[in-house]
Amino acid sequence: MTRAEVYALINAERDQQAIKWGPPHAWGQGDCSSPDVDDRTKAAVLMEEAGEVARAILDGHDLRAELVQVAAVAVAWLEAIG
Repeated sequence: MTRAEVYALINAERDQQAIKWGPPHAWGQGDCSSPDVDDRTKAAVLMEEAGEVARAILDGHDLRAELVQVAAVAVAWLEAIG
């Protein structure tokens, strides 16, 4: 897989996150790119995704998909920092 392909997967996941978390939800409104979501919540989301990577390794699930989600959450947080 090329770097461009990896970045395309991350961009697609970011689009999905924005759609899923854009409307108001239990933590507020917006995904991890939103300045309205505090850093504690962003850290919790990132750690939850990292835990899913570990779980994918243990259970033999789709590791690539979980890694893309971790990368997308990290990118979203970077977007919030500016």
